[in-house]
Amino acid sequence: MKTYLDQALAHHTTGDAPAALHALARLARTEPDFTTWATADRLLGRMRATDALHTWARRTVRLALASSHTSGQLAAALRVAALAHGIALETYESGYRAYEPTILDPTSELYAFAPDVVLLVIDQRDMRLPEVSTDPEGDVTAEAGRWRGMWATLAERTGATIVQTTFVPTPDDALGDLGAVHPGGRRRLVRAVNDALADALPADVYLVDAELVAAEVGIPVWSDERFWFASKHAVGLGAVGPLAVRAMDAVAAARGLSRKVVVLDLDNTLWGGVIGEDGLAGIALGGGPAGEAFVAFQRYVSSLRRRGLVLAVSSKNNPDDARLPFTEHPEMVLSLEDFVAFEASWDDKPSALRAIAADLDLGMDALVFVDDNPLERERVHHELPEVAVVDLPTDPSGYVRALRRFPGLQTVALSEEDSRRTEQYRARRRARDHAAGAGTAEEFLAGLEMTATIETLAATNLARIVQLIGKTNQLNLTGRRHTTAAVEALAAAPGAVVWGMRVRDRFDDHGLVAALIAVPDGDDLVIDTFVMSCRVLGRTAENALLAALADHARDRGHARVVAHYVPSGRNAPAAPILPGTGFSPVDDPGARDEHGHGPTQTWELTAGHAPRRPGYITVVLPDAAPQTTTA
Repeated sequence: MKTYLDQALAHHTTGDAPAALHALARLARTEPDFTTWATADRLLGRMRATDALHTWARRTVRLALASSHTSGQLAAALRVAALAHGIALETYESGYRAYEPTILDPTSELYAFAPDVVLLVIDQRDMRLPEVSTDPEGDVTAEAGRWRGMWATLAERTGATIVQTTFVPTPDDALGDLGAVHPGGRRRLVRAVNDALADALPADVYLVDAELVAAEVGIPVWSDERFWFASKHAVGLGAVGPLAVRAMDAVAAARGLSRKVVVLDLDNTLWGGVIGEDGLAGIALGGGPAGEAFVAFQRYVSSLRRRGLVLAVSSKNNPDDARLPFTEHPEMVLSLEDFVAFEASWDDKPSALRAIAADLDLGMDALVFVDDNPLERERVHHELPEVAVVDLPTDPSGYVRALRRFPGLQTVALSEEDSRRTEQYRARRRARDHAAGAGTAEEFLAGLEMTATIETLAATNLARIVQLIGKTNQLNLTGRRHTTAAVEALAAAPGAVVWGMRVRDRFDDHGLVAALIAVPDGDDLVIDTFVMSCRVLGRTAENALLAALADHARDRGHARVVAHYVPSGRNAPAAPILPGTGFSPVDDPGARDEHGHGPTQTWELTAGHAPRRPGYITVVLPDAAPQTTTA
């Protein structure tokens, strides 16, 4: 059987670049092998020269790698690992041990590169800590302060997202085992610096747990002295791939590219055996090694919801049989209420996945498919290459490890909305049921009893506004991705508007679901950013927010509100927002290529032209009384 790399090479030879890149993306989701990934990166280099990579990718990210040791192999692994997230990664590397002068010099190549992300991978040898400290608290404070200072410099000069790997303590502590308990032991100092950095993380700075990577690959692999003395590789070549995977997981999450839904098979995935044939008493779930492995897997799957992920089921089964273990088996950890979609039928898996994505109003690239059957996995790979597919091992004891290490399931921050994600999707289903029973669109909207509360930027909503800007793809007018520092800088401009909008209806409080940034330009107020979660799509909340902005602009003497729409192929749902609120095109709004991409379109709403105000929604303005509008 051809390997994924063989498949990629074969597709590249025949000129099928998308198929080659999908094969490489599959490779990036498997256990990283240094030699294989190095070859994959060379193939990527040839494809980058033809621009095929950027056409295929979901996002292009410019990453500056600042390292204290030889980093070329890590940069190559990062470019391959990025494919698992649909990222075309452009990289810059600082010179050997030149990370600090590179960061401190405002004219360095790092700043000329204009990175979106700066990744700091620093070996513990470069920490300014003694072997044994007589002032542990002072030494830790000074070293943590040094790194916080470099973070501040990078943030000020680049506005980039900063990701740093934690420091891995040396196995050769001067105090031996005593170094783990002696306050001045270097092992204790290194871990104390990690803790100090974690406790004082500013916005847009994220840590990657490198010590966990070292534990997974083993210290002899992580800290292979042969590579250090031969070529100054502080990270052993066998650990480079796993570290790259972990780092790119953090980068992707910070850039809003994490997956959203884990879709699970049932038979031989959540339990052993086939419920329709073996019956409730015949499936393996608890009561033995295999059954306990399935219980452990269910516990891990359940824990994913705490990250803001949601769960769904796709099973070839009779619906009643599929639901029976959830209601009757005493060892089941998961319940039917844990799932936002439950597709149990005899339809093929690609059709079921399409139905789940449509039901949740998500793109196929939001899904992760987990199935024990390799034939089902291969069919999904073939028909739905945007779906990420977990290659489960044959032994269920390895299921947790396979899912734990799978790229795209990490998060770098948690919001109140993340913790309520499952309930929010259930509320959307209740709203759809209400829509199905409504005779007209007006009856549907009136029955929602919606309230939209607009609020100005504050410490309490900053993180959520930045998260929305980073994660939103479909209802995103321009595709801009602003960091926390960039949002704060925009908000500081005279006359700027930075708003968030919360929406609630009689089915759910959806939380903060929209963000808008507008800045003055002469007599105009120009919309820099407009994003909204698709979970409130079709309820006119987007029009309410723009109408409020138009009122704000008129009250402050602006001649018009100007907006730009940048068609990307993924944000087609955003196209009706501007005309639906009464904006008029300044240029041709119909130009598109075959992929749905097009030139930037400019729209305007003049002060003398009233915006279209949506009906049946109560709008609460910042520092103002509610305004209720009806059609």
